[in-house]
Amino acid sequence: MVTPKKSPKVTKAATKTDAQTDVPEVAETPRDSFLSKSIGVLLILANVAVRVYCGLYMIISDCDETYNYWEPLNRIARGFGKQTWEYSPAYAIRSYAYLIPYYLITNPLRDFDLLTGETLLPSAMFYYIRVVGLAGFTAYAEIKLYWAVRRNFSNYTANWFLLFSTFAPGMAHASVALLPLSWAMTWITLGTALAIEVLGDVNDLSVVGPSIKAISCFLTAGLFGWPFALAIGIPFGLFTLRARYQTPPLTRIVFAGWAIFPAMVIFLICVDSYFYSRDALFVPFNIVLYNVFSGEGEGPEIFGVEPFLYYLLNLALNFNVVLVLGYLGAVVIPYTSSKVEHYRSAFGASVPILVWSFIFFRQPHKEERFLYPIYTLICLSAAIFTARVWKFLRESVFLRMVSRVLVLLSVALYITLSGSRILSLVYNYSAPLTTAAVFLEIENENATTGIQNVCIGREWYHFPTSFFLPDNYRLRFVKSGFDGLLPGDFEENVSIKQAASIYPAGINAKNIFSEDKVVPFDTCDFYIDNSSPVPAGEPDVFGNAAWKAIACEKIADPSSTEFNLKRILHIPTILDKYIPGSNEQMDYCVFQRVNGV
Repeated sequence: MVTPKKSPKVTKAATKTDAQTDVPEVAETPRDSFLSKSIGVLLILANVAVRVYCGLYMIISDCDETYNYWEPLNRIARGFGKQTWEYSPAYAIRSYAYLIPYYLITNPLRDFDLLTGETLLPSAMFYYIRVVGLAGFTAYAEIKLYWAVRRNFSNYTANWFLLFSTFAPGMAHASVALLPLSWAMTWITLGTALAIEVLGDVNDLSVVGPSIKAISCFLTAGLFGWPFALAIGIPFGLFTLRARYQTPPLTRIVFAGWAIFPAMVIFLICVDSYFYSRDALFVPFNIVLYNVFSGEGEGPEIFGVEPFLYYLLNLALNFNVVLVLGYLGAVVIPYTSSKVEHYRSAFGASVPILVWSFIFFRQPHKEERFLYPIYTLICLSAAIFTARVWKFLRESVFLRMVSRVLVLLSVALYITLSGSRILSLVYNYSAPLTTAAVFLEIENENATTGIQNVCIGREWYHFPTSFFLPDNYRLRFVKSGFDGLLPGDFEENVSIKQAASIYPAGINAKNIFSEDKVVPFDTCDFYIDNSSPVPAGEPDVFGNAAWKAIACEKIADPSSTEFNLKRILHIPTILDKYIPGSNEQMDYCVFQRVNGV
């Protein structure tokens, strides 16, 4: 069990103010208090268990995660990997400062190799980063916010928050994604946990420490993650300026902020200028330029645009009923709360959610991951709103009895729906992860010395990461129906600094196909494909005597676009016959060339 850090000054001051100006959301008897605390312990254990499960089994849902983050990280750790145009020094819109921490946390694995003489599989590094660096850090942040909500709202609200956050399907994949937006989400969660400690009437020096830490978290989310995430910290910054105006705390907070912000900027400039060999390179500035001020035929819109409903449908899949509760809470709760609770709910969750939604719902190019930074805030807003509703229901004896039944039914339904969605993602889309393990098995059984080419065509966007490839295996692309720009390769046998500073050929920011990113099919030793009909001009290895399948798993057939409950949710076999429709699947296979054929 994780215990909160003691902060006597802040907690005492906040408690005193709450006693004078606010009342608990739900008045708890000693029995209720014991029960809610016990439930809290179970939820913390469940949170850790779910995060570990997701770290081990959750899919990689975005090819951007593979090629823009796992592949460069593999180059840093193992000396080879794919390189996207974003990592060309000509554009430099990806920061090495984001990747370095994940490389550093794998030091225990390298120490294990040195101390024991045993060599761990490279996939162990992948899962270690996922479980410890991604899922573990997210769980830590969620639990920190849980304790903050418990201190500043109620046990009841805190339990609802951790329930919603733990089992939300969106959190299941956001918590283990190696993406700057997931980094931003986690640091925003920590920042919010610190911010709600001081979102109130207290205006003495006890608020300085938590305020500075909260601001530092929001800055870390934006500068080291995604610069637009800084917008989520603005409401807290404005509250601090207004509530602490002309007071000693504000002076200290401002001075600290003006020290921390330049320090972070200078650190980022030093790291990326070193790797890219460019003077005074500030990658967050390049990211803003690309996303906001790109020229004709460039910018995020060239990768597709989506209608307004795209985000609503994604949020519905990722949060089900919590989506409705979260946005209702964001709009309603700040205007129906007492003063202190108004500050905490409005500046802690409501305003950041509405600001972020206003910005990104209006953008033509939409990606599911763009909403990651507000995922935990949606859960927090939903928890505050839900606690308020149950408080109303508990005001009469009859409704109190009904509410207990409703709570149990609601919790059971939410966990069932959310768990079913998480399992659906794992069962329907995890074939690329599970089949990739075969490369290390093959090499362990029959070691090779020369370079082995693992080729992929139309399934290029499903490849998980080169962490599943032995040291002498390389991912290659062959021609397929995809006519956009594919990643190239980082230069090998040179330092990472030299590799990062080379201007690669055939790179452009307009997603224009480059011939030098593909290889002839006859150079392939392995080939990854699915069993759907093969378009003309692409390799067909199913039933080809020159190739043998060495690993196959089922994966959802993307050609089936009609609404299908069996794909949205994981339906147990015993219930399958009662649910209409069928979950169309295909084989996702790894083939090996047969020698002598």
